[in-house]
Amino acid sequence: MIVGYYNFLGLASMRENYGLLLVDDEPAYHAIVTALLRPLSAAVDHAADRAGALGRLAARRYDLVLMDIQLGGDDGREVVAALRGRKVDCPILAFTSLHPAEGERYFTDRGFDGWIAKPFEGRTLVAAARRWLGDETPFQTAAEGGQLAALLGPDGAASMIGRLHANLAEAVAQIDGGADARPIGHRMGGLAGTLGFPTLSAAWLSLQDDRAAWPTVRALTIEAIAPPAGA
Repeated sequence: MIVGYYNFLGLASMRENYGLLLVDDEPAYHAIVTALLRPLSAAVDHAADRAGALGRLAARRYDLVLMDIQLGGDDGREVVAALRGRKVDCPILAFTSLHPAEGERYFTDRGFDGWIAKPFEGRTLVAAARRWLGDETPFQTAAEGGQLAALLGPDGAASMIGRLHANLAEAVAQIDGGADARPIGHRMGGLAGTLGFPTLSAAWLSLQDDRAAWPTVRALTIEAIAPPAGA
């Protein structure tokens, strides 16, 4: 259930001030990645192209870089080669909808350390961040929407979350059926944010500016509203 979304992702308490750089020309992903990794005490900076990435990495050291492949007029593979030539030694993960036949090996052969495929589930991104940041801190879970139980009581919170589930499922069906994602994203993002689900709120609100992020927003939504394993 959404109320246990962060528990479902397996979030842990990590040291403060991890620095992550997202290099992606779709601005929607900055909002989504930032929301997902906020509980990891990670600051996420954003660059949209080669020049921006090189500038960011010249200004500070990052603990992890997520690199898209198709960056408008730039190629993420060439950007990685340039970064390695400048002795950038932090982990760099391919963050892309490109699915080569060789799988992850395609990217590791080209200077990447690993691969996160788009669209992605929240727990996939969080697990990759934890792995490459080398953090093994014991879990300290935090649930999105937890304030609902305090305000409405357990039964009232369960009823409200049930209605949110239904609204999210309907919104997914509408967009899958060809409806304009922008007004639906605005409505669902506002509703999720009001009820205390910042990750889903950021994801749905991102659709107002970038329809290309829909596969990831859809995956995150389906992941979040799915019944717990064994339920």
